[in-house]
Amino acid sequence: MDVEWNAQGDLFEGCNCNLLCPCHVSFRQPPTSGYCDTIWGVGFEQGHYGDVDLSGLNAAISLHCPGVMVYGDWITALYIDDRSSPEQYEALRVIFSGEDGGPWETMAQFYRGGKYRSVTRMPLEMTLDGRTRSIKATDKLFLEMQTLRGGKDRQSLVTVNNLRNVIHGDEHVLGLSTTKVDDETMTWEYQSKHGLYSKFSWSHS
Repeated sequence: MDVEWNAQGDLFEGCNCNLLCPCHVSFRQPPTSGYCDTIWGVGFEQGHYGDVDLSGLNAAISLHCPGVMVYGDWITALYIDDRSSPEQYEALRVIFSGEDGGPWETMAQFYRGGKYRSVTRMPLEMTLDGRTRSIKATDKLFLEMQTLRGGKDRQSLVTVNNLRNVIHGDEHVLGLSTTKVDDETMTWEYQSKHGLYSKFSWSHS
């Protein structure tokens, strides 16, 4: 495949590490507990895959990494918005699989067997409300993150601005997350752990 595509929108995450997740700083750092359970929530503000419009769609990825993330062997599951047409579904599947370039080509090298354990088309309910971001896939997946309050007024966002990260934007807004996954690929639940969000911009041409 060699299709020109681009996408912009909201990306937020939560995992079982303490804030700030060492893996977010570098995949060569060991996770807080020796393994990492993560959810990424993705909201597409705009974008296209060839002639396929991606605007307004959502996606989520859950993963379990058994050790240091750079060593790979991640078990990953992809959830795709059930509002997607067959063409939109396939476009999102290809983008997140890394089959057609972009930042997820880099990420996909860490997936166990080089592919997702499962890809599921289902309702994804996303909320972006002030300091709170959440995504829910019925009873299978849930991620909510609330941003920290910083600065002298205790009202400012707490940000990191100079980390290299292939999927996130330049400014990372820190928060605390609640995460839960319960499906055939993995089962776990955490509260008050690492969370953050950014504005992403991905492309392949």
